[in-house]
Amino acid sequence: MKRVVIYSPDFSLCYSLMMFLQTYYRVIATTDLDIVSNLICNKSVDLVIIDAEPDTQLIDKCGQFKKCRSDIPIILTYVYTNKSKESEGRIKQIVDEIFYKPFDLNEITSKIPELLSH
Repeated sequence: MKRVVIYSPDFSLCYSLMMFLQTYYRVIATTDLDIVSNLICNKSVDLVIIDAEPDTQLIDKCGQFKKCRSDIPIILTYVYTNKSKESEGRIKQIVDEIFYKPFDLNEITSKIPELLSH
């Protein structure tokens, strides 16, 4: 069974996504990006879902994830604002897919198998 890690500073969202996806995947939910980094570098997960606004710190972290494992698919979800417009160009070069809130959970779940098959 494929392994997915979900990161969000909002534990309720992590938990909700985990409950939804656990039927299909082994899911780890966390509010700590360092845990995500360890899981990626230790090859303990197959896909990452990040729920956070793409600021400089997140862009750098995602870049580190790809340096550690260039093959790891990353999905990013966030609320699009004018503030995030500036960072979006940079983050799009790193992550594999972006979903804007409010997102359709079915769209994300239909995209996951495609990303895992690459």
